[in-house]
Amino acid sequence: MRNLTTIIQSIDQIFASFIFLPMCFILYCRFFPSRERNKRTCIFYRVCIILVILFLLRYFCDKFIFTAVNYPRFTDSGLFPLIQAIFYPEV
Repeated sequence: MRNLTTIIQSIDQIFASFIFLPMCFILYCRFFPSRERNKRTCIFYRVCIILVILFLLRYFCDKFIFTAVNYPRFTDSGLFPLIQAIFYPEV
């Protein structure tokens, strides 16, 4: 269980560190639109949008829902090991 927690924390850290890449691609597509986009570029653009939305959702949950004040409320949850690994790594 300890190794799984470490893996989840590592994935979360990598995701938070490299989220700027999809954001840069989205900005590039918005500010420098090319007339012809192939299907592969459109799919990649949509995947980048989904990744950014997931990051914003994770950031919102981290700052407003899973705070230190609400910590006792989530200890009885069945998903607590996952929530603890992502949002409460220091506990």
